[in-house]
Amino acid sequence: MSRRLSVLLLSTWLMTPNLVLAEDLTPEQLARIRRAEKAAVDKVNAAHGNKKSSELSTDERRQMIREQQEAVRKVMDENGVSPKDYARQSARMGRKQNEQVAAEEKALEAKEKAAGAAKPPHEKEPGEIQVQEGFSEENPVMLDEQEGASPVVEHGLPVGEEAPSEPSVEE
Repeated sequence: MSRRLSVLLLSTWLMTPNLVLAEDLTPEQLARIRRAEKAAVDKVNAAHGNKKSSELSTDERRQMIREQQEAVRKVMDENGVSPKDYARQSARMGRKQNEQVAAEEKALEAKEKAAGAAKPPHEKEPGEIQVQEGFSEENPVMLDEQEGASPVVEHGLPVGEEAPSEPSVEE
């Protein structure tokens, strides 16, 4: 056997396991990658105010695209898949395989919701926050209140301060 042929066989033998691993992602792995990819892109979009690309300047649009590409690249690296192989496998999938991946995505989403519901109340993300505008007798606001202390009620001006006088107009 010639030296050239042996080098070719050796290089083919070394590359084959990587190609098999990249081409044979399970529907669960594909679903996990898709969800992570969508979350990463959504995070970048949120950082830019969830604006449409038409609302951004050319420089802002370029920056956002770069950040999205970097986020997707990071997701692919974390999952040990090359973007090229992932795109190739996604393009070759048929309807049945796409349905399997979609079902896996829904299952992962259900698992995440169940895990979020199982968290203790102090670990859950806060829900809607009520914002009170202004003060009134019906909704008093207590600032720096200490437990067990009686409420302090102040009327009028604090001691030692005078009411602000109206500005005088000098001619």
